[in-house]
Amino acid sequence: MAVSRVPVGQPLFWILGIPVHVSIWHLLTLLFFFQRSFEQGVAFGLTMLFAASASVFLHEMGHALTSRHFGLQPTVVLTGFGGFTAHQPARRPRDEFLVVAAGPAMNFLLAAVLFGVATGVLPEGGDIGFAHSLLSEVIFLNIFWGIYNLLPIMPLDGGQILRVTLRRFVKKSLTADRWTHRVGLVLGALMALLFAVQFHSVFGAVLLGLAAFENYRALKNVNEMDADFRADRPHPRVGELLRQARTAFEAKDFEAAMRFCHQARAEPELSPAEVRHTWHILAISAANLGDLDDAIRFAERVPNSPEMAQVQASCLMSLADASRIRVFLRSPAALLLASERLEELKELIRDSDA
Repeated sequence: MAVSRVPVGQPLFWILGIPVHVSIWHLLTLLFFFQRSFEQGVAFGLTMLFAASASVFLHEMGHALTSRHFGLQPTVVLTGFGGFTAHQPARRPRDEFLVVAAGPAMNFLLAAVLFGVATGVLPEGGDIGFAHSLLSEVIFLNIFWGIYNLLPIMPLDGGQILRVTLRRFVKKSLTADRWTHRVGLVLGALMALLFAVQFHSVFGAVLLGLAAFENYRALKNVNEMDADFRADRPHPRVGELLRQARTAFEAKDFEAAMRFCHQARAEPELSPAEVRHTWHILAISAANLGDLDDAIRFAERVPNSPEMAQVQASCLMSLADASRIRVFLRSPAALLLASERLEELKELIRDSDA
């Protein structure tokens, strides 16, 4: 799964210039779900655990290598049953599509290679029955993992592909997101029911049920963010207040700019563009007035904005609060910063720990 998150801490190892973090929960979760493999022997069970972890790792490396090709500075994290690949936002929808699709493609490629080994190199029976059994399990695992990740359910790769595709053809990104989460909610719930009733798979039902619930929460957030979803009509009072706020802001009368913005926020049914513009002015004005905590709080309300990420970083550096910097580095906003600014923030953490 490719996401916009920044892990904090030292990677366990590097491969091809890509840092790899491994959580202990990754190993414990795999042990829980593959405990039946040990019924065929300790060697088979341990080998299946390694093969499952390797399959997840190669899936994430598909994302990572493709994102590195586009200069997005990837980081692989193995956690829980799966993992994610953190990277900077893609510059074009096409790049994002390829980064997301590369994960499942890696699983299908690995399954094809292993199938060729199983059918073209190893004979049946004899002393290599163990190898055939193991290869069959790993081939099935990679096919399942690839297909599962292609389900159009956020945050799976298929859900991200659906969102990228809808954003390409739908004018408003929030409308595209709303339909993405609607599909994820309905399909996730139906698939969870299917896995529980038809396949008697608690594991699959739980995973898909959690995905459906996450889409339900995301859908509520999208509807709350999109005032046009509730009322799509002009609001002259808000426009006038924002014009006054911009005039005061350009004159460096930041207190007046903030006053007008707060008055605009008190009005009902602001459009998404008006909301973003209000938080922009509030964040920069508060930073100029030295109200750093407020500036950070305001800037956090504008996701996917490099300017607001820069405001947060500058204020945090002035506050020199290592704990808050750590939290910020785990947020999607950190991905919008230049690598030099990220290093400056990390250096502050290192100085604080010294």
